[in-house]
Amino acid sequence: MNNFYCVMTFHSTYHALNFEKVLKDLNYEVRLMPVPRQVSSSCGTAAEFPCEKKEEILKICLSNQIEMDNTYKIESQSKSNWFVKLINGKKE
Repeated sequence: MNNFYCVMTFHSTYHALNFEKVLKDLNYEVRLMPVPRQVSSSCGTAAEFPCEKKEEILKICLSNQIEMDNTYKIESQSKSNWFVKLINGKKE
C-alpha cells in the first residue's frame, strides 16, 4: 500500500512560519519539517499538509499573500521514495 503526503516549500523560513501560523489559526493540520531529500538537497523548511486540502490551502496562501516556492506530493514506499511535483494543480 502506498502512503502519500504533501509538502510545500518556501523561499524563506519567515514564509514557512507565516504559513504555519495562518493555517493553524484556521484549524488546518500542518507540520513544519526539513525539506525532504526527494525534493531538494539544500537546507530549508517545508510544511507538510493533507493532500486533499491542497486547493483550499493554495487559495488561503494567495489571499494571505504567503509566498511559496512549490508544492509536492511525495509517495513513501518501503525501500524507495518517489515524488510528484505539483504546480498550479497540475502534475508534472
